Amino acid sequence: MKQLFYILGTFCVTLFLFSSCEDIAKPDDSLDKIVFPESMVSYNRHVQPLFNVACATSDCHDTKTKADDLDLSYYSAAINSKFGVIIPHDTSLSRLVWTIEGRPGSPRMPPQRSLNANHIRGLKQWILEGATDTIP
Repeated sequence: MKQLFYILGTFCVTLFLFSSCEDIAKPDDSLDKIVFPESMVSYNRHVQPLFNVACATSDCHDTKTKADDLDLSYYSAAINSKFGVIIPHDTSLSRLVWTIEGRPGSPRMPPQRSLNANHIRGLKQWILEGATDTIP
């Protein structure tokens, strides 16, 4: 019973966390120009540029708006989110992964334009590598 409450609570927090974000997809191909390597993913060269184009935009997860109290416009705000959006070394518990993959019970983010397979794999690799902001 306790586990059911945990799962239900996690679902509600995830839904609340990402529900108010509107997709403001860039009309250009700037998102497609971001390509992640197979390993040694850099926060500064890969992750933050992706967040800047797909997530940390006006009326979404930028410093001013902080939709659902989540700011993805800089490293310490993203990694220290009180909702466990990014759990270093653990993609199964990182809510960021749940939403970019569109797992059941989690709203897909970005809502209108999904990330491509390279972006999803790259973000997961960055998390598995420790989700640091150091440059490899």
